[in-house]
Amino acid sequence: MKETKLHEKYGISVATAMVIGIVVGIGIFFKAEAILKASSLNPKVAILAWVLGGTITILAGLTAAELGAAIPETGGLVAYIRRIYGDFAGFMTGWMHVVLYLPGLVAVLAYYTGFFATIFLGIESTPTNVAMISIPAFISVFVINLFMAKSGGRLQTLVTAVKIIPLAGLLIFGLLNGANPTPFSVAPGIDSPFSMSLVLAALVPVMFAYDGWMLACSIGGEIKNPTKNLPRAIIFGLGLIIVLYVGLNIALLKTLPANLLAEQGTVGAANLLFGPIATKAIFGGIVISAYGTLNGLTLAGIRFPYTLAIEGHFPMKKHFSEVSTRFDTPLKSGFLIGTISFLYLIAPFIIGMSIDIFADIPVAIIWAFYSVLFIGLIILRKKEPNLVRPYKVPLYPIIPVLAAIGGIGITISATVNQPYYMLYSIIIVLSGIPFYRKK
Repeated sequence: MKETKLHEKYGISVATAMVIGIVVGIGIFFKAEAILKASSLNPKVAILAWVLGGTITILAGLTAAELGAAIPETGGLVAYIRRIYGDFAGFMTGWMHVVLYLPGLVAVLAYYTGFFATIFLGIESTPTNVAMISIPAFISVFVINLFMAKSGGRLQTLVTAVKIIPLAGLLIFGLLNGANPTPFSVAPGIDSPFSMSLVLAALVPVMFAYDGWMLACSIGGEIKNPTKNLPRAIIFGLGLIIVLYVGLNIALLKTLPANLLAEQGTVGAANLLFGPIATKAIFGGIVISAYGTLNGLTLAGIRFPYTLAIEGHFPMKKHFSEVSTRFDTPLKSGFLIGTISFLYLIAPFIIGMSIDIFADIPVAIIWAFYSVLFIGLIILRKKEPNLVRPYKVPLYPIIPVLAAIGGIGITISATVNQPYYMLYSIIIVLSGIPFYRKK
């Protein structure tokens, strides 16, 4: 007999680990130099972009936490938008996750797990070598999360604890031992005055490093006592992440001047602080971090076709709404996400395209959906005033409005700086319209 209900099995430790584990991935390790370049090598602009990105994220997290507590359903963003705007809007949000957002990020994380592993192992980062590691890493997380559901949650908690170590090491040693006396000064001969346009340009790559926090809501229906644990997990997790990110970037700037940090990145700073042997250990931590984020994305992603199917709007809804009684996971839903993700992963190896396109496109479009959600919280307050809200966003409606403004700003900045990426995103998302099925 087939079931269509997932059971509560994850506690607050797993939920918090989901937030930290998904967000603290590879972005913090390789985006520092990209953000400095976007800031025209002005450290003050870069740090402000990190602070602004963290502020927007915490405002977004506070806003989403109210919806997560009031609507503790599996599906997260899909469930919230469906509740506020209706079935079609919810389906399009889920479709975006299924065909663009989640498979793209899963492919990026699998690729960089292999890429950083080659550096850790001391072998050349050729496409063949990267593929020989990234593809088995990809397969392993899907096997764990589809056939050993509780193991996937335990793995997320363990890997999250381990991945904080290299971050903490770089942060502490950089702040205490960094030899750069002027960490916030522009490099000599570089004309890069402070401007908000530079801040907004740097904000787009910053948000990739902060992205992923919303995915913890996707297992709301499987978190124990979700009305309390989900908001706590989002707020505690994001608060720690902001402190880590801003502190780490200050530590890196205290270790290397902005122009050298933009060239050498985290690797150069680690070599200067620890030497080559300890730097190798740092890369081991980065590999664990990438793999942990890959696991977290997979844990959340395998449930999205299932969510759309049980709502009755997805093609082959009976097929994708099934839950395995043996493994308590939506196997067929997971296989669909796995197939799309695998196609994205192998595309760079086959046709030579950059894997980074699967990071840029999702982040460019997801904040448009977030902004719609933040405005939707205000709509829901008026539409369903009697809805039980165990947690309410503070300073209402100021925080939701500020979160929406921040999200719109990110979307506009991405459109101005990466117009083709946004156009591709819109086309891919709109491709779901013919597949919508009314109940």
